Amino acid sequence: MFRTDDGDMAGLPGMFGEGLSHWHAVSRVLETHWFHVTIDVKLENRRTQFSQMVNDEFRLHQIILAQDLETRVTSVQVVTPPRMNKTSDWKMEKVLNVTLGNDQDECTVCVLEVDGGGVYHDSFSEKFDPLSLTNLRRIFHHDLINPKS
Repeated sequence: MFRTDDGDMAGLPGMFGEGLSHWHAVSRVLETHWFHVTIDVKLENRRTQFSQMVNDEFRLHQIILAQDLETRVTSVQVVTPPRMNKTSDWKMEKVLNVTLGNDQDECTVCVLEVDGGGVYHDSFSEKFDPLSLTNLRRIFHHDLINPKS
């Protein structure tokens, strides 16, 4: 999850709208993947875009299912830590597919397919094989978004 420090708050709670606060910075303690989602929304007869930093695939799925004529997702990217993307640094890439499944211990594992051919998973097992998952559920496919107006 993301966390905030009160010293990073911009202004006062509610000054940007009921129930809203703005922050100069947020942080994460765990080195786990998260999603950067761009959403196009119609507000008072005009369209605008905003981005959400989404903690996990469950929340991503909720956002995808909530699309309607007024609100639509136009871009989904994933930010992965080095242990997932097998490089020396964090990486942000366009997401093509997000699939959940159960490993041999019945733990839920997320498998991410990204633009460029990368396939990442969030299992901590060094011997993990994505083909060993059971109870597969695709929760996102890039065709589920509509970037056109």
